[in-house]
Amino acid sequence: MKVPDKVPEDEEGKKYLFRQLASYFTMVLKEWEIALSKRDDSVKSTFQGRQAYNAMVQSRDNMKPLFKKFENADVEEGILGPIVEIVRNAQNRRYVDANDGYLRLSIGKAAWPIGVTMVGIHERSAREKLHEGGQDKAHIMSDEITRKFLQSIKRCLTFAQVRWPPDDQLQLMG
Repeated sequence: MKVPDKVPEDEEGKKYLFRQLASYFTMVLKEWEIALSKRDDSVKSTFQGRQAYNAMVQSRDNMKPLFKKFENADVEEGILGPIVEIVRNAQNRRYVDANDGYLRLSIGKAAWPIGVTMVGIHERSAREKLHEGGQDKAHIMSDEITRKFLQSIKRCLTFAQVRWPPDDQLQLMG
């Protein structure tokens, strides 16, 4: 079941959306676990094999706070919209677009300081924009729990791209 293009306004629609999002991430994590368990024992015992399994376990554990937010219908609007965009694009196998949504969510669109080259009076307005909050703020910087589940979303995207490759090769990320 595909998630809608936009976040529903009504409570019932949001509850259904939260169930859809939780189901999608649960399915991806389960498929990831199954894919890792099907590997040969010789691959599982290597350093890379153990590292891949540990990354999956860590992602599953780091997603638990997000699942709690879905259960309690307590996801901030600034995070919910981009997560819906990421999942919708991943379901449509448009991984480059999903990755763009992830980057907007994690690092934002805010201007980043390049260096101390802006010292004149004309650059004051540009410099002040560096410190403003608002919608361009990066959510990954807000707290450690958010950073961890956003990183886990990225790992799920990377696995989903391998498990369900896109029809259009231009939609392969990285």
